[in-house]
Amino acid sequence: MLASVASQLACSLLKLSGVGFVGDRANQRSPRGAKGRGRPGRAAARRVAMGRRDRDSRGVRDREPARLRRWRGFAVQSGTIKEQPGDSRGSRASQMSKRAEGKSRSAGPAVPNGSRRRLISASGFVIDATTSAEDGLLQEFYSDYDRAFVLENEKEGYDGFVECLRLNCGDQYNDLVRRYGPFREFVIVVREAATGARLAGANFIIFPLSLKKTRGLVLSMNLNYVFVNSEFRKKGVFRELVGDLPNIAYRLFVETNAPDLPEKWRAAAAERASVPQVCMFIEQNDPFRMSTEDYERDTKLTGLDQVVRIGLWSRLGARIVDFPYVQPPLSKDQAADDTLAYAVLGAVGASLDACLLRAHLERFFGISVVKGADLSLEPTAAAQLSELSIACNNGHPVPLLDANVSMMGSALADHSANRPATLREALRRTQ
Repeated sequence: MLASVASQLACSLLKLSGVGFVGDRANQRSPRGAKGRGRPGRAAARRVAMGRRDRDSRGVRDREPARLRRWRGFAVQSGTIKEQPGDSRGSRASQMSKRAEGKSRSAGPAVPNGSRRRLISASGFVIDATTSAEDGLLQEFYSDYDRAFVLENEKEGYDGFVECLRLNCGDQYNDLVRRYGPFREFVIVVREAATGARLAGANFIIFPLSLKKTRGLVLSMNLNYVFVNSEFRKKGVFRELVGDLPNIAYRLFVETNAPDLPEKWRAAAAERASVPQVCMFIEQNDPFRMSTEDYERDTKLTGLDQVVRIGLWSRLGARIVDFPYVQPPLSKDQAADDTLAYAVLGAVGASLDACLLRAHLERFFGISVVKGADLSLEPTAAAQLSELSIACNNGHPVPLLDANVSMMGSALADHSANRPATLREALRRTQ
């Protein structure tokens, strides 16, 4: 009932105009300029343009209008994307992107409509967020995203973002909530407080998970894309943004889904008190599974080596999940992607609760990847969820692996029969 009311409220807000909320100014700090963090690629954690996963590292896949891949990279260098014949971004996305190129990266509307929200992050960034494709913020986000990701196979079309944001309300949302519980997907634009200039952007989905064994509640999020605009790279923006994201996601979810959270969490958000546990998952390219061609092409276009990228995320707290992760097909014309590694930030201890990982992947696959289709009919997803169900029922946790960059470089250079087949295998040898 509460979820249904929240959904109706979220949808009704799209029809209104109002001012989004702003964080307590007393807690604002001016943006710090730490040393370059690059920007994670997509895959909240993929290259410095990294997006939902370092999507670039896999070969070019069938171009589809919807979410083309998740992310592993963050763009280190900007690039120009040339549309190819049959490019699925075509019409609407292409026209929107071209129009956006003529606009300066300035602050958005002073009075956003009800689907937009504004807050100030812990590092002093102005965060404009939306759960809708209809209020103008997605266009701002996409114009920068389109420049940040330089490989066609790592990009998601504009219409793909529209499709996913539309799952945030109405009958589709209510149907998904009945199956998976409450969730919300956001697109955010990160601005400099003093000038309003657009610094960066991110896209993520978040949902609360109840852990039966500990009777605790965890906010689990999948960081699909994160990037820093080229002119603001190497100024510490990426590192600060990644550090701010769990708190940003928590505060936004409290705004959109307050009835779905405990009262103490809502009070803590209002008082800027401590944040509950937030597990932030990302996809990364597995350098041991990539073809030589993809590896070299990705490094050349982004300016960031695959191993260096994993090390960058490791320094930010990411650990590799020792589980044979495979991304299910994003469309009927695509194959599953087994060249990825899954990582997490915010997990406590040397392992991850298998029940938590299963619950997260069930929602991530069911909502973001197959967009509501029956997961039991998708073999790749069903097999992974079944394996995790067994581990969950037997009380077997999933180990978390620390990245050893120097070891990874040596292992990659080893062309003998002893060479590790996967990143997980290579890291296990050093734990």
